[in-house]
Amino acid sequence: MPRWYNIVFAGLTWLGRLYGVFFLGLGVVFLYLGGQGLVAFKNGIRAAWSDPTACIIGLLAGVLSLWVGSHLVKNATLAREFAGGRERNDELTRTLAEADKLEDTDPVAARQLLDRYFARDAAKTENRRAELRQRSYHDPEAAVTLRRELEEEVELNARFRKEVLKKWPEDQREF
Repeated sequence: MPRWYNIVFAGLTWLGRLYGVFFLGLGVVFLYLGGQGLVAFKNGIRAAWSDPTACIIGLLAGVLSLWVGSHLVKNATLAREFAGGRERNDELTRTLAEADKLEDTDPVAARQLLDRYFARDAAKTENRRAELRQRSYHDPEAAVTLRRELEEEVELNARFRKEVLKKWPEDQREF
């Protein structure tokens, strides 16, 4: 990937985190003003800004804004996945298209093509994780990256399993 891609996507990642900080601040403001309005209403002030409905909406908007902001600051994965996953997804798309073409004429070759792709991808992932494991002894960023990657994989596997189990008959869902 060209160097300017890395620079642009690193900028996008930090821009996403900046938006996250903005939403965190906005959430704090909404929570503060909603709470102030409810306290004012309880003390007998009946102004528009102390209407309980408006205050509850402000509190809900504050919680939602904090949630969005924390996810943007913590993950900021949209730009990072776009930058890092583009090549892999393009390769996967090409491989799937080629396997689709082969499926009609030679299903065994199509299956072997897919198996080779996924074996290469698994080897790349394992090599990257092995490097992160080695670096994680002295590099906290590598440890955090490895942990995040493993947690995302566990979450993806759990969601996949849940979706697959929904489609299975009841008598096969025991495990």
